[in-house]
Amino acid sequence: MKNRRNDEEISKLFNDPDKLTIIIQSGIEDALLKHKQAGNPICEWKDNKVVWISAKNIPTSKPNKNK
Repeated sequence: MKNRRNDEEISKLFNDPDKLTIIIQSGIEDALLKHKQAGNPICEWKDNKVVWISAKNIPTSKPNKNK
């Protein structure tokens, strides 16, 4: 059974691109920080190839509590 209230909240969110962008960016930042804290590398697409970034070089704007 669908929850109409949740559907309405999601519709409002998708109609507010600025808020949606903030939420997506926050999720990405959280994921990057978790990788950094766990010591796991990430990869990115650069110059038409996959490039690995070591955990210590992962850019984050939130402080790393494990330092």
